[in-house]
Amino acid sequence: MIDYIGKTAIWFAIAFGLAACPAERFRHEKYACKSVSFDLESIIVNDTDIGGKVKIIGYRNDRTAIIKAISDNHIEIEDNRMKLELNRNNGSVRISRGTRFARLACKRSIFTM
Repeated sequence: MIDYIGKTAIWFAIAFGLAACPAERFRHEKYACKSVSFDLESIIVNDTDIGGKVKIIGYRNDRTAIIKAISDNHIEIEDNRMKLELNRNNGSVRISRGTRFARLACKRSIFTM
């Protein structure tokens, strides 16, 4: 009887320990856009907080941008050259640089752990 209670207590402790862990510890969102005219190959979002840094991989060089606003559906990013609005539902990216505007259909991939 004590053996049964001990095993049950251990299983409850393991189940409680696993339930207390956050469901998502790491998130990696990648938007593959491939726009040579905007020097934009892909956008990588790891930190999904306002003020978080986003890596923009270009064909000539890589740069870092800052998240200005974020919701479940959109992310607004700004760097010194352009503003980007990422649609988190369909992966489209709206770019504005000076007087140039474009909407790109990007391939979105998400990795969580």
